[in-house]
Amino acid sequence: MVQKHPRWVQAILLYFTLANSLPGLWAFFMPFDFYNHFPGFGHNWVAVDGPYNEHLIRDVGAFFLAFTCLSSLALFVPHTVTARAVAISLLLFNIPHLWYHVKHLHRLPVADQIGNVVTLSLSVLLLIPLLLYKPHLVQPKHA
Repeated sequence: MVQKHPRWVQAILLYFTLANSLPGLWAFFMPFDFYNHFPGFGHNWVAVDGPYNEHLIRDVGAFFLAFTCLSSLALFVPHTVTARAVAISLLLFNIPHLWYHVKHLHRLPVADQIGNVVTLSLSVLLLIPLLLYKPHLVQPKHA
């Protein structure tokens, strides 16, 4: 039996593949630049939180790359990893991540507070449909 995700599930999995790969690659390969410039465009959400630690930043990058792999497997090889497994794993990270940032918004300018809450909340809310999604198995067609 082959599992094929509907387009909305594919879109969410693609979003998380990209959303995790960009900071993952940046933090892993350019940790000091990530520390000083994430999320980019003249904003900085990491350096306001404490001194630079290369080990920690590279570990965060590797962590995001692991989630990139998990989301990619669910997207491109759906019988290997389920969309629900991606949702559970990412929620275990994204809910405490959002909670931490909400409690520390005072370190950021108002525009960055809004951007931070919106992007991190989106990373939680988008996972709820995946958590509830029950795939339908499709029988392969024989020639």
